[in-house]
Amino acid sequence: MRTRDITLNSLNEEIIPYREPTWPQIMEYTNISETTLGYVPLHWHEELQFTIVKQGTIELHILGEKVSITEGAGFFINSGVVHEIHAKTKNATYICWNIGIPLFDKHIQTKYILPLIQEENTPFIILNPFKGRHKRMIRAIKTSYEAYKIKGNGYELIMTMHYLACLNELLPEIALHSHTSYPIYDQRVKTILEYIHTHFKNQIKLETLAELAHLSNAETIRVFKRHVGRTPFKYILDYRLERSINLLIGTRSTITEIALECGFSSASYFIEKFKHAFHITPRKYREEKNKNS
Repeated sequence: MRTRDITLNSLNEEIIPYREPTWPQIMEYTNISETTLGYVPLHWHEELQFTIVKQGTIELHILGEKVSITEGAGFFINSGVVHEIHAKTKNATYICWNIGIPLFDKHIQTKYILPLIQEENTPFIILNPFKGRHKRMIRAIKTSYEAYKIKGNGYELIMTMHYLACLNELLPEIALHSHTSYPIYDQRVKTILEYIHTHFKNQIKLETLAELAHLSNAETIRVFKRHVGRTPFKYILDYRLERSINLLIGTRSTITEIALECGFSSASYFIEKFKHAFHITPRKYREEKNKNS
């Protein structure tokens, strides 16, 4: 399957392209190096997500942590939790399974899914291929992926059987994490993200972000960094660079025009930051992408 770049709204929520709206479930294969940015940017989704690493090692950035996950291992990410994925080795690939909450019937939603989503101590679980429950979940993910690729008669029933099996294996893990303390994802952080994504072309002041979050300046930095893993200013820079890549590839705008369009004060400052982040100048990056397209 071909690698797909994720689509995000202004809140950084992933817009998942279900083939059938009445069956909100999708499995995708991703080669991280083949994505536009060379990594999967900060995002979240309402769906429950199971992922296994197909090849190499990936690095999951989540709730201020950076977790390395090797080939054969995987992870579960709960609904609404912001995360980012990088490759630690060349050609690192993974399989991602997103399961929409509406897919579960009302009884299952009420008794199992809603308590799972509201469980403060389980924003994510790393799946160890040598642990019994984890091993069975990984096997179920792989089997579902094979059925999804072929899309033979009744593949939806096969996947339904396996995602319920994963849920059954997952629930006992919740108790094991009851004493683990993770920060609850703060809606105020999403409010700050939305403001940054809407106003990134202009100067953004810390005081404005603090006022939006109803926090002091220092507390705004602390809360944002705890959830996103970097300060608001570092995130603004990263987001502007991410937006510049789309313009470098998708338009004929000059480097200066792109710099100003993305909120940089000058072309020279943009080039300096781009080269520091991606180890290549914007012009050279554009030339290489055009050559390979």
